[in-house]
Amino acid sequence: MGFRSIVFAAIVVGIISGTGYSIFQQLAVSPIIYSAEIYEVSEPGTNQPESSEGHAKNEADDGDHTLSHDSWAPEYGLERILSTLGANIQIAIGFSLILIAAMAVHNLKSSKPKVTWITGIFWGIGLMLCFFVSPALLGLHPEVPGTIAENLHSRQIWWISCAIATALGLVLIYYGSVAYKLAGCILLVFPHIIGAPVPDGHTYANPDPAAVAALNELTSQFLVMASIGMLIFFIVLGALSGLVSARIAQAGSNLNANQQPRSPLSKL
Repeated sequence: MGFRSIVFAAIVVGIISGTGYSIFQQLAVSPIIYSAEIYEVSEPGTNQPESSEGHAKNEADDGDHTLSHDSWAPEYGLERILSTLGANIQIAIGFSLILIAAMAVHNLKSSKPKVTWITGIFWGIGLMLCFFVSPALLGLHPEVPGTIAENLHSRQIWWISCAIATALGLVLIYYGSVAYKLAGCILLVFPHIIGAPVPDGHTYANPDPAAVAALNELTSQFLVMASIGMLIFFIVLGALSGLVSARIAQAGSNLNANQQPRSPLSKL
């Protein structure tokens, strides 16, 4: 499986899976975000909600969510939809590069069964465990706009460390001997023993009780719909990556077989 084949396959898979997720996001996730933005405030301690249009032009006062007046942000409507679509496709291409490259190494080096579109689904779910379930659902929960969070730097360090530890843990559990499998299990739980840098409960910039109640409800809805969207996204990503990996590997095997020198006795 050549480098160019991996890149081309990753681009195709990323476009398909990223576009599919963007459609789901626009229908099920974005309305929740838009609803939460209505309750955002420009100054902590005030209880005057902003309109969606006003929020697009104002800056957040929280240190981790600060946007300068010179920062660009997409306008509401088509520009925001297209910007989200482009970002989702880029992320999907990156994930598919990781998956297809890992599948290529597996098909070449591992004695375990070769990857198919069916087993690719489980690879996709494994990637979801690394980049969403472990660092997000079990750690830094997805947040609606207006949520006050801990220091951004500490959250980034924990999130990256958790994702890496989870990935290494899954690799050790799948490929390693009993001792390595035990080490893999320890890696899976170690970031959560340390604990994610999260505040006690959901806190919002808007202190109005009605706004807090609405944001709590929107946060629950956002967590559910984001989880469903991620599950669909990674299943599709894994299945397509497994499909193209199997086809490229088969094409490579056929090419190698045709290039092998024939024995003179083969003509007899």
